[in-house]
Amino acid sequence: MTQYKKETRKTEFLMTRLFRQLLLLMFLMLFLSTAAFAQRGQSRGTNGATITGMVIDSTSESPVEYANIVLYSDRDSTQIDGTITNESGRFTLNNVRPGQYFMEVRFIGFKDRILPDVAVRPGEGSTNIGTVYLNRTALSSEEVVVEGTTPAMEYKIDRKVIDVSQHHTSATGTAVDILENVPSVRVDIEGNVSLRGSQSFTVLIDGHPTVLDGNEALQQIPVSSIKNIEIITNPSAKYDPEGTAGIINIVLKKEKFVGSSGMVDLNAGWDDKYGGDAVYNYKADDYTLTLNLDYRQRNYDGTSGQYRKTTNQGTTSYIDAEGSSVRGGEGGGLRAAFEYNFSPKDQITFNTRYGDRIWQHSSESLYEEWTSENPQQVTRYTNLSRGSREGLYYDISASYLHQFNQDGHELSIELDHDKWSGKGTSVNELLDASNDVTSGRKSIESGPSTEYEFKMEYTFPHLEDRKFEAGYEVESEEEEETSEQYIYDIAVNDFVFQPQYSRTMVNKENTQSLFALYSNEINKFGYQVGFRGEYTYRNISRPDSGDYFNLDRWDFFPTLHTSYSLGGTQQVMASYSRRIDRPRSWYLEPFLTWRDAYNVSRGNPSLVPEYIDSYEVGYQTRIGKSVFNFETYARRTHNKIERVRAVYPDEENVILHTAENVGSDFSIGSEFNLRYGILKQWNINLMGDLYRYQVWGDYDGDSFDRESFTWSARVNNTLKFNDVWQIQWDGMYRSPRVSAQERDAAYFSSNLAIRRDFFDRKVSTTLQIKDIFGTGRWESETEGRDFYTESYREYDTPIVMLSVKININNYRQERRGPKGGNGMDDGMEGGEF
Repeated sequence: MTQYKKETRKTEFLMTRLFRQLLLLMFLMLFLSTAAFAQRGQSRGTNGATITGMVIDSTSESPVEYANIVLYSDRDSTQIDGTITNESGRFTLNNVRPGQYFMEVRFIGFKDRILPDVAVRPGEGSTNIGTVYLNRTALSSEEVVVEGTTPAMEYKIDRKVIDVSQHHTSATGTAVDILENVPSVRVDIEGNVSLRGSQSFTVLIDGHPTVLDGNEALQQIPVSSIKNIEIITNPSAKYDPEGTAGIINIVLKKEKFVGSSGMVDLNAGWDDKYGGDAVYNYKADDYTLTLNLDYRQRNYDGTSGQYRKTTNQGTTSYIDAEGSSVRGGEGGGLRAAFEYNFSPKDQITFNTRYGDRIWQHSSESLYEEWTSENPQQVTRYTNLSRGSREGLYYDISASYLHQFNQDGHELSIELDHDKWSGKGTSVNELLDASNDVTSGRKSIESGPSTEYEFKMEYTFPHLEDRKFEAGYEVESEEEEETSEQYIYDIAVNDFVFQPQYSRTMVNKENTQSLFALYSNEINKFGYQVGFRGEYTYRNISRPDSGDYFNLDRWDFFPTLHTSYSLGGTQQVMASYSRRIDRPRSWYLEPFLTWRDAYNVSRGNPSLVPEYIDSYEVGYQTRIGKSVFNFETYARRTHNKIERVRAVYPDEENVILHTAENVGSDFSIGSEFNLRYGILKQWNINLMGDLYRYQVWGDYDGDSFDRESFTWSARVNNTLKFNDVWQIQWDGMYRSPRVSAQERDAAYFSSNLAIRRDFFDRKVSTTLQIKDIFGTGRWESETEGRDFYTESYREYDTPIVMLSVKININNYRQERRGPKGGNGMDDGMEGGEF
């Protein structure tokens, strides 16, 4: 342990120095670029014309944000001026003197476009060159042409966009499987997602809140239904600030061709894994109808083990356990959407989702238990544990959009209602050598949750590059949960209800928000400033006792986003946001829930919200035919909420799990992404992130001060043999990481996928093999006052799945590039669903 700490400190010292150098370099570049911009702006005259235009993706017909616009003299080809497009694809060049010019329009992933004969005549105030269409292109080396391949991940000013169609190793999974291969995201063995080390984030589906908990929603949405995933780590003030780590937005697929079309996707694998989904779409000139039905079942066999030492009232108890487990479940649902344009400027949309799901786990472990007072007397028994969480849910929403005469001038209104009714059951039994039950506990939690949301947003573009946005949002939620506790009675050979540990809690919350944003562009410099104010009222009550807890407060959230073009393909982006994590109801409910014979959890009604200040600086450029993105971030959390553990005083060898505001934490890190066509028809994507984490605080008199350096690396290789055969391999390594009481060991896993297309890509098959080397093992250590735990868990691997996808009618592959693309997409455009 001492040697390990010495090596760790040495590594941390070197990496800290590297961090400082990288940060210094980034801010120096930003400072020098801004100074150069200021000097250039001062030297230019104020007389001249304005050149405007708009850049559009020729495939999707959507605006191209942050395309580079460069103006050259027609006489000697010297660069005169340059700028970048805004979020609407528009650009403006100011103070251009009369003369003859030509213009170059370029953006990463698109073919460069040259516009000759751009004339500015004396006396003309402005020149509009109209709409410029860019075609998708390939990234290649000297001999390489990987035609029309869209990047697996693109960086924009405020988000990362993951193209799901490029992730074949996750083709039969859910959104969680895609996120496993994204920088700054970590997925544990239970499928729980952490974004930059935090599970406090918001999940949106097509920009709308989901009825399910964020992690549950990500585990329910099949990959075949997703167009792309957006990771927004520094959202603007127009977004709900809930979730300190940011937002994960799932953009679902939507057919863009007129007429009837559809898709069927079926998948199956070893060990009770199968599922599928079907989509039907009908599109007319003024309306679109979409229906989607999906079902999936996944069960994973595995093994686990645990060693625990606890001290209670002077006696130290030990547990050594190992056994097998099965985890998984099934779920499905129906989505329907209807979009109607009842005038050229008015659109109304209805969306609904109805679903059912059940998650289950069961384990059988052999335990050995002894104490420090009598170490020779070892008690051996079997621990049977099983649990489930199930429930029905639905969501109904309607939205209205009115566009005024001016482009981008619009008013939108959204209404949303959702309801979830769930039930969770946990049963634990201890069996002696004769397989007789000697003790046991059972807990049942059930109750409905209902939510209403109203949002109105107004956007007013002022002049060419300025825009004002404002809105009002109200969200009302009510949740009722009943907890029933049972203890096994040997006399009656059954579980007996315990009214003293059973109760009902009611949580009511109302949040009202006002927000405003203003954005502008001055030559190559763009900025957006935003402010949001929120009023929150929350009441948590226990009807049977009359106990209650209230929260009544105002919160304020400023945001700032900036960008600056360094010329050519180089861009620098910087941003700041403030966000909040309000404790969920189960964090606050102050009653005991037994997970098994040795673990009990209890909420903490005195928790206060967690706040975070987040800063980011990003840089992107082309290096030859490659694309490089680099991002540095710093985050400071106040009122840090940690899941903490302590010895349960009422029983031996039992750990109490709860949550506390333990103090503050700080993390600083960097992420990079390099896309490169390394050989003929071979694309490689390198991703990495590294960060230093520190936490300061205490719990029950114990210091939580800890720090660590963590890094991870991912590589994704896509090899296209011909028009119908492709193979993809990816690998991921994550170094050890720490939290307040826990240290996770290093982790490595790799996946393989082989894809074959048939009948002009109307049918596609994908063979997926996850964890091909069987290295996916989760190990952790947990330590606190009077306890120490080592544990591990692993699934039976490799996991093999086969998917068959059938496109019907014109539900065809999206064409990318002049030769029809690479056949990697699923033929749908992202949008409302």
